[in-house]
Amino acid sequence: MRDLREFVRAIEDRGQLERVPGADLDLEIGGVSSLARQDALDTALLFEDIEGTRPGARVLTNAVDTPLQVTLALGHEPTNDIREAVVAQKERAAEMETRPVETVDDGPVLENVQRGGEVDLTEFAAPTWHAHDGGPYIGTGDVVITEHAEEDDRNAGTYRVQVHGPKTATLNIRPGRDGDRHRQSYFERGEPFPAVVSLGHQPDLFMAANQRFPAHVDELEYVSAQRDRPLETVEGEATGLPFPARSELVIEGTVHPDAEEITEGPFGEWTGYYGAGETQQRPFEIDRIYHRNDPIVLAYNNVPMTATAMSTIRSGAQLWHQLEDAGITGIDEVTTIFPGIWFQVVSIEQQYAGHSTQVGMQAMSLPSGVWEGRITIVVDEDVDVYDLAEVLWATVSRCDPAEDLTVIENCVSSRINPRMSPEQTASGDHTKSRMLLDATKPYHWKGEFPEDTRIDPELEAELRTAYAELLSTGE
Repeated sequence: MRDLREFVRAIEDRGQLERVPGADLDLEIGGVSSLARQDALDTALLFEDIEGTRPGARVLTNAVDTPLQVTLALGHEPTNDIREAVVAQKERAAEMETRPVETVDDGPVLENVQRGGEVDLTEFAAPTWHAHDGGPYIGTGDVVITEHAEEDDRNAGTYRVQVHGPKTATLNIRPGRDGDRHRQSYFERGEPFPAVVSLGHQPDLFMAANQRFPAHVDELEYVSAQRDRPLETVEGEATGLPFPARSELVIEGTVHPDAEEITEGPFGEWTGYYGAGETQQRPFEIDRIYHRNDPIVLAYNNVPMTATAMSTIRSGAQLWHQLEDAGITGIDEVTTIFPGIWFQVVSIEQQYAGHSTQVGMQAMSLPSGVWEGRITIVVDEDVDVYDLAEVLWATVSRCDPAEDLTVIENCVSSRINPRMSPEQTASGDHTKSRMLLDATKPYHWKGEFPEDTRIDPELEAELRTAYAELLSTGE
């Protein structure tokens, strides 16, 4: 698929899209999207006829919540099975190939161009997602494209974008990110920092932009390689930076190094809290807005205590690949529970004493597992890592806290960690502890561990067939 509209048609054809007319930008779009995810509706929501926006402005939410949506976006064989989706993505996790983008002269994003006094970002759909957000956020599933001032180094990252006025926004680019390196390269020369922000695109671009790649990997070229055809881009009139020719909506502008800072945030983070509070940011002054007719903003709304298929598939597949790439043997299955990497579960076929501890320590330390993780559980291969009830059963029945619980201190974190004290946040000491639970049978006497009472898989299949009507209704 080349763009967001093709993706919308694909999920609608498969019954995973609902059109929602007339919702309000203030809390309604965010609230309905959150409730739909909490209720596991398994459908994306396309909000239309939004009051207070230009005619045709739309917002797409909950679009990477199911295995079907994610596999369609990533070009895998479509499936509703989370394990099949993780395995498919695992095969790609090792691929870091890139392919040049193709610069073209025209594209649907150039159907409308606002310049000078025409520029008005407030015409487009920017919801206030949570009750205490600092204002409307148009960029939650965005792709911010930047380049280094001196080096051949381009990045596409996801940074939240708050609307402050018709020509003013903020880009919350945290220190240490590639976008921050690029920003500093301009500021050190006393020059404005240019950027273009795509606000509606095929979700594979969004998933690449908010994934951690090695610094040398160009996310636009990575997507070109994954699609096996060049991503078509056009150049911005004001900055010359490239952006997808089939984007729905793109803003282009600069951040001046001597501009007076303005207040950004707070914003409801993926943690389920307003963790970072207010920040002070130099404004992003908008020179151009490019958009298709009836533009769709791709949004990624944060909902506490729920994991999207995107986070589970991507994080699980990447961690699984990195464990095997590190030379760890006996890995059976890998997944993550709740958003991102907070809660990791790895099943193994134990091969030697200390094997489970080695796996758990590696899972915590590898690039895909080190940031913002909390709990890592290692289980035996007879436990279904995708079944939380089974994981918890193994934890309470095979883990002795006095022997099998390990706490590691001084692990990396960030200021969005809700458990970090205000004093620690202010000091810059953004560290935390991690917990490893070994929920495997003790290696030295695993052969003598009591046999469990679960039904034999063959008998289960026979019974489900023989009593299909009874068991299918749950009666």
